[in-house]
Amino acid sequence: MKRSSTGLIFRLTLISFCLLFYFALSAFASITLSTEEVARLVAESPGAQEHPEAGALILYHDKHLVISPDNDQALEEHLLVKILKDRGRSFGDQKRTFDAKSDSVEVLVARTWLPDGTSVPVEPKAINVITPPELVGAAVYADIKQKVVSFGQIAPGVVIEILTRTISRADSVAPLNIHPYWDIEIFRSDEPILHKRYTLQLPENFPPPLIFSGGGLEQAAEESFSSEEKAAGRGFNLYRWEMRDVPMIHSIPYMPPARSFAPVLIFSNVETWEKLGSWLGETFFAAAKPDEAIRAKVAELISGCRTAADSVRAIALFVTTEVRNISLSLGLTGYKPTPAAEVFRNMYGHNLDKAVLLSAMLDAAGIENYPAYCRSDQVDLLEFSVPSAAQFSRAAIFVPGSFTDSTFVNPLFGRADRSGLWLIPVAQYNRYGYFNRGQGNRALVILPSGGTLYTTTEFPPEKSLSLSTGELALEDNGDIQGRLETLADGLFDAEARLTLKDLTPRELEQFFQQATNSIGEGAVKTEHSISDMRDLEAPARAELRFTAPEVGVVQGDMMILRIPGAPFPFSGIPYFPNLEEREFDFVADGPFLLASDMVIHLPAVWQIAYKPETVALESLFGRWKIECVPAGNGRITYSRRLSISSRSVSSENYFSFKDFCESFTLPKHSILLLEKKGSAR
Repeated sequence: MKRSSTGLIFRLTLISFCLLFYFALSAFASITLSTEEVARLVAESPGAQEHPEAGALILYHDKHLVISPDNDQALEEHLLVKILKDRGRSFGDQKRTFDAKSDSVEVLVARTWLPDGTSVPVEPKAINVITPPELVGAAVYADIKQKVVSFGQIAPGVVIEILTRTISRADSVAPLNIHPYWDIEIFRSDEPILHKRYTLQLPENFPPPLIFSGGGLEQAAEESFSSEEKAAGRGFNLYRWEMRDVPMIHSIPYMPPARSFAPVLIFSNVETWEKLGSWLGETFFAAAKPDEAIRAKVAELISGCRTAADSVRAIALFVTTEVRNISLSLGLTGYKPTPAAEVFRNMYGHNLDKAVLLSAMLDAAGIENYPAYCRSDQVDLLEFSVPSAAQFSRAAIFVPGSFTDSTFVNPLFGRADRSGLWLIPVAQYNRYGYFNRGQGNRALVILPSGGTLYTTTEFPPEKSLSLSTGELALEDNGDIQGRLETLADGLFDAEARLTLKDLTPRELEQFFQQATNSIGEGAVKTEHSISDMRDLEAPARAELRFTAPEVGVVQGDMMILRIPGAPFPFSGIPYFPNLEEREFDFVADGPFLLASDMVIHLPAVWQIAYKPETVALESLFGRWKIECVPAGNGRITYSRRLSISSRSVSSENYFSFKDFCESFTLPKHSILLLEKKGSAR
């Protein structure tokens, strides 16, 4: 029988009212600052003179999470931010994203404090519930909403204050009768913080959570709680973490994630990774069931496949490229995927839903596979002591076994046998079988028996290849006719697809024109081509043919030629240590191999006076080699190799790494000096 929508709305309203009443009787009433305390904090707050580099100053940030005896959760968050510069105006739009099926968000206080000490409340019409823009048109996610509070009179010197309460109802039918709670909170940000604290409140009969705190963050002693807080929290255990005067993070290129160096709090009530895997698997495996429509599509996809590897590739490419990506964090999914049959009908899904569909389709093909939860960081930040789904940012599918994949045509990475495939179903810009971030990190693989941590593939430098080849015909007057081509794999392939895949014909023409212009003033493009950037089986490729005047500069009987390289963003060094000083480790997207092989045809009346020496260097970070060799018949072969073997360089080793990279790019390695034959030097 169809459920009455009126009755459902009434029941949800009644439940929300009861929860609000319960949590109003909890310690919430005493933990927030009073209006007088806020006014005093605002009046005594420092300004731009004390924090000249900051765009804003976080005066106070307090989070208080209460777990009820019935496993409902309520999070009260109180935030005061002083705007110091125009860039701090972004705090004027506060957003709280939630799932309307299980959550409610109430704005208790929203006001702007003016420099004269008066406050102006946010108008009711400036507080709205909207569908996040990235979810518009995705009806299956209609319950994901954002409460947006738009503050008025935002200008340097004002303070915005917002106090919200988010209530999350416990599942009526919880998988394995487990009601997990967890969180990760970082106690440092891009702006300085005067006072930040986090309080966790649990019923006395609940077991204590597993807790990790790092970066100097310590749990507050019981004496830090006031008598009023203790009285209001009677029947509960209180845990608190607090810091004051936290400096801002000065962002620099290629810095590690904040979790690796900032004060951080991680807690969870799940005892083991195996148990967490069982809880996640309960909903995943139930959703990953193929129906007849899925089975029919799988039969169509693998009809011409001769091996299991062919079948895996056909199915994975279908899910990755044909099913539209929806951006939604794992946490907002509630770790409850949409049934695979519904994802297939809709032909769109977020990361977890696409993983469910991929798993169901592989099951229909009789291919063993397991869901996996992982992160996309360049370095492994998993905290083993606290099993928590909040430590993961994406879902993948792990296919065990050894695969011989004929699609690998990378000429410098001939290895085709791999022990297992990690398939990221939303990786529409990565070549099949490759993923950039998250290599070598621990992932939680979900087996029928529970979860187990397993290390993801870590590709060698040769897998991330930029191989540029070309021919340059030098004329007597220094003009050049040339062909330059780059074959890209791994992270260079991903960069090529991000750059070129979605360009219109006009934009593509402009891209190649700019590339031509970078070769020299007056250069003219004669022809260009690219591979099909939607084809994730073949490496990305781009080719340019051109003419360019006076690339070789003639001065009497001498000519100076700076040997041009392929002029594409995915043809050069993907990251470079430019800074003279670093506060943090240097962390980039991974090992790579940059290779270039050029043939230069010299005009008959010119001969070599100076060419780059053959030179090589090996270090802790990798190796490089440059060769420039006469090849007969007026030809020179010029080759360069740079292999970086690590994605992370400590701040102690940074200057050695900088010297290593700079030595490869010295101008003397790319200059050719010619003299006219028969001239007197």
